[in-house]
Amino acid sequence: MKRKINIKKKIQREILKGFKRIYWFNYTRIKYYILTLNKLIRQTKTNKNKISLLLPSKERSKKFKRMMDSLSTTVHDKSRIEILLLLDENDKEKNLYKNLTKDNFKSFNIKIFEENISTHAKRNNFLAQKSFGDIIFPINDDIIFVSKSWDYFIDLEFSKIDRNKPMCLWINSGKKYNYLHTDFPIVNRKWFEKLNYVGSENFNFWYLDTWICALSHISKRFIVSSKISVKQFSADTFENEVDNTFLLNRKDGIPEKDFEIWNNTKNERIIEAKKLV
Repeated sequence: MKRKINIKKKIQREILKGFKRIYWFNYTRIKYYILTLNKLIRQTKTNKNKISLLLPSKERSKKFKRMMDSLSTTVHDKSRIEILLLLDENDKEKNLYKNLTKDNFKSFNIKIFEENISTHAKRNNFLAQKSFGDIIFPINDDIIFVSKSWDYFIDLEFSKIDRNKPMCLWINSGKKYNYLHTDFPIVNRKWFEKLNYVGSENFNFWYLDTWICALSHISKRFIVSSKISVKQFSADTFENEVDNTFLLNRKDGIPEKDFEIWNNTKNERIIEAKKLV
């Protein structure tokens, strides 16, 4: 009898997952086409935004260079890109980062901060407070930019909505169901001002993107675009990407602890999402 009940619950969960996928698939696509059509009809101007890239990094100067190389070859207008790089005060590769910014990427506006800040979300929030961009784009050092003129397409997508209202842009980060979750969601300044943070500081390391996506779903203040693509060389997928920084963020059961925190903060996500409506 117990086995039959478990099978029944499993079937029910799968049915609910199916309905959820169908709903968000249709919702996001219909919304995107309506917003695009509305822009065409109204001939809304595509405003050029200042874009702030938030990049906490730790002992990954080689990955930083790989990311910057891809950015250099894909960006449309680097003059409006602001890169905020956060390093620990005792980072062993600090000078390597600085040499790269001076020698390889001196034409970019890269601001380096040295602070010992405990969690990933707090690091991103620190950088967001220091940023001046109209658009805030939290990134990792283990990504590469794939789309040509990705910054132009960020302008294009955000021009479809009222810039005085909070909005989140979901990009193509390689997720199968990109209407259920994306890595590296982009928010506008108004989103940040409404919440006064980018990532929830409840967590030890994980769930920054997941929190943003959850608030997006609850508030429906988001659009999904396939025009901006990045590829992440995650150590979870690529064995040769494993490094000390990855292992540090895995120790002492941090992922498990953050998963428990996630399960206990559902009501808080609802409260926070209401600030965006």
